[in-house]
Amino acid sequence: MGMGHYERLLMFHVLAEAQSGAHNGESWKFSYTYAGRLDPNANQVKGDGAIDPRIEPVDALGWATERMQDWPFPVVKALMNSRFRRKGDFAPGVFHSLALSFPCPTNRPSIYTIHDLPPARFSDEGRLSKWRRDAMRAADLVLTPSEFAKRELMELLGLPLEKLRVIPYGLEHDRFNPNVLPASKPIREEFGVPGRYLIYAGGFSQRKNVPALLEAWKIAGPRLPDVNLLLVGPDGLKRLAQDSGAERVIAPGYASRDVLPGLLKSATALVFPSIYEGFGMPPQEAMAMGVPVIGTKAGGAVPEVVGDAGVLAEDGSPEAIALAIETLLGDEALQARLREAGPKRAQTFSWPQHAREVLAIYDSLLKS
Repeated sequence: MGMGHYERLLMFHVLAEAQSGAHNGESWKFSYTYAGRLDPNANQVKGDGAIDPRIEPVDALGWATERMQDWPFPVVKALMNSRFRRKGDFAPGVFHSLALSFPCPTNRPSIYTIHDLPPARFSDEGRLSKWRRDAMRAADLVLTPSEFAKRELMELLGLPLEKLRVIPYGLEHDRFNPNVLPASKPIREEFGVPGRYLIYAGGFSQRKNVPALLEAWKIAGPRLPDVNLLLVGPDGLKRLAQDSGAERVIAPGYASRDVLPGLLKSATALVFPSIYEGFGMPPQEAMAMGVPVIGTKAGGAVPEVVGDAGVLAEDGSPEAIALAIETLLGDEALQARLREAGPKRAQTFSWPQHAREVLAIYDSLLKS
């Protein structure tokens, strides 16, 4: 799930909860602002194109945020404060930044949502500029989706415990549930997997640990001759698969959000070898449909998300991942248990609950 998708889901459910009257009947209005260029879909709070009248016309500052990396925090802060003084009657009572690239102004209550901090751990994920560190430290609260991410913020940024709130992501239960139909035969043939397959869905940055998965498949694959490995995502996955020399690996590119649930549902299992996640949406979505999940204990927040409803490799090494694959595929009783346990575990994740907790924080900051 891209962060743009997270933003739309959050806005949709915050608006729905505010409208439900669960917050003392208070009237809420929202302004949605981009630091960079305007996204033409920015005012669509859900993918169906619905535009909510309580969202102010979308604003874009037009800043080249990559050029702001080395600016001192007082300069960035002054720009933000000046910009929002010019918004007149709609100067926000609470400012909620949903991205590291967008600093909060400091003349009003402010919140950051930080999903994780890969730039601080992995050289291929960019870098965490000093003003971003200063901006998060200046915020009133920082929201994050897992205990793992909270520990990262405390360790890497020195944020105090009292400034942090863990609010797990919700789940799109209408899209990912046990009643989702498996992909049709023509779709599976289009993706090159007419028979049994394991699926990976994600990117190929260092923390996603895809080379280790491919090495693990070179160990486990020969013992599973009727199973293929399907890698769904960017073109870089195909290059990695070709370079690895692993057999029976199919990397057809992206699957649309309409097709992906069916491909997940048809898989024997999802394999998610990541060694760093602030949450872990693909395992959550697979569990919701009753698809067994293989992750790693080194996967950041993945063990929190999966709980006992999946198989976790001891670490992110090829040998450990291969053992986890063979353990699951060699045990039909374990597969059956996970197909039942996954949907139950997934029921604990709720976007309405996520939105209610966010709104409660808005309320508390406005009243404090």
